Amino acid sequence: MSVCPICIYKPIQDDRIERCVACGQLYHHICSLYNPLEPGSLVCQREECQSMAGGQQQRLLSAASLIDTGLGKFLTSKVRGMLSAGHPIIIKVLADNWRRSNHPLTWQFPYRHKAVFAFQQSAGGAELMMFGMHVHEFGAQSYPANQGRAYVQCIDSTPLYGAEQGDERQALLTTMLCGYFEYAQRMGFSIVHMHVPPPTYADTYIFKSRSLQVQLRACTNLAMWFHRLLEAAVHNRVVEGFESARECTDIDFPPSVFDPEEAAAETDYKHWLVHPHPALVAQVNACQQTSEMFERIAEKTDRFFVVKLTPPGRPFPPPPDLSGPTVTCMTASRHRFVLLCEMQGYLFHTIEHARYSTMMLVAIFKREQEQAMQEEAMMREEQLLLNNMLHEEAAQREREFASGMAGGYGGGLSGPMGPRGAVMASSLHAQAAAMRQMSVQLPGRKYGVGVGEVGEELLREQRAVMGMQQRMPDGGVGMPGGQYPTQAGPGAAAYHLLPGSSDAFGIRRGRHMAPS
Repeated sequence: MSVCPICIYKPIQDDRIERCVACGQLYHHICSLYNPLEPGSLVCQREECQSMAGGQQQRLLSAASLIDTGLGKFLTSKVRGMLSAGHPIIIKVLADNWRRSNHPLTWQFPYRHKAVFAFQQSAGGAELMMFGMHVHEFGAQSYPANQGRAYVQCIDSTPLYGAEQGDERQALLTTMLCGYFEYAQRMGFSIVHMHVPPPTYADTYIFKSRSLQVQLRACTNLAMWFHRLLEAAVHNRVVEGFESARECTDIDFPPSVFDPEEAAAETDYKHWLVHPHPALVAQVNACQQTSEMFERIAEKTDRFFVVKLTPPGRPFPPPPDLSGPTVTCMTASRHRFVLLCEMQGYLFHTIEHARYSTMMLVAIFKREQEQAMQEEAMMREEQLLLNNMLHEEAAQREREFASGMAGGYGGGLSGPMGPRGAVMASSLHAQAAAMRQMSVQLPGRKYGVGVGEVGEELLREQRAVMGMQQRMPDGGVGMPGGQYPTQAGPGAAAYHLLPGSSDAFGIRRGRHMAPS
């Protein structure tokens, strides 16, 4: 029995095979588009096997089943009808979530990370992942120097497949990026930054790693394409203008938009130009064309671009508030995506491999998004429960103060706790109100904060303070004249616990807010 009749004339070297449940013929997973992660069996395309299977065969998941976002719909509408009929393009934002940089100056300020991917339907109904882009958006919550800016961190495209032409692919990518400029302007951003990575930084890809020679050509071609793209965008009045330079310090390009790895790569590149590494020098000098391209990039190529979305002379609009629903998909981050493709053998160098890899990745993205939606629903229930608990606690305190009864805070302003008790009560009420506001506006888990956990700590802390106040003698915290107690006793010990408790809560909150 021969192995995989689909690739009999052009055999594929791959050990992932599966047997048809009807006829027993062996097929490559790549050739038959069989997904071992999904329920269902492999049924070949023979009519008799299809009739015998009785619905056991798998159904292909489409990228259309992934979560829709405003940016994805907007970009899809821009590229609709650009390619030949019967091969539509779907653009999806696979990740749209909050992140924090490991930079010592900006780690406490979040930004919005978005992973945008384009899928094209091919012959037979299978889809091809053909384009990927990662952007960072800095809104009102971000580092002050970065507010109102967006940064296109990485752009990559798969090889051309079949009869697709290079001009056609380039026009498609130009339309998508101009569409993002328009979207960013509508969202309230003032500037978009673009960057050509240094040729010595090899970790700049999404779909396939590159050798030094390929990386040099990619840097040169990307810089030239950015120039043509931005000139066309200015001509079509998509953007107001742009400027470029070989160094980010020569234009309005704050280095704080970089990830620490990118900043380190730029530093290493500058150091290499002054003190070149012998191994890299040997690779560069091995070919005259390679040496010339390296010299051209170092001395003549602009690698930093600032795209201006606001007309000259007009003040920048306030930075946008990026609070809103998120799309969580862990494997859509660039590093995890690359690692997953390398570990699982998801390749894009041929159309057969691209179809199979796209099918597997769509299934993984779909599963992660469904799991994230379930966790989001559970988090909303926890937040609702926390809000109700805090509301009931605050209402109870207000009733006790209004009635003048001897409550947890010493009977209001005239009770044995005196004015100091009212101050402590107001402080705890303010903490509860702040927790309610944070739980509504800033979904804690997306910032690395467990709102449910912090809320429970706050409630326990309130009850502990109330219990200590109820046990205090009259000569404790509310002594006449607001004097601190000098004698050692239960009242003094209880009072000195209060600042420590508050400080401990602040420390715990700082620990929860630390970058993950």
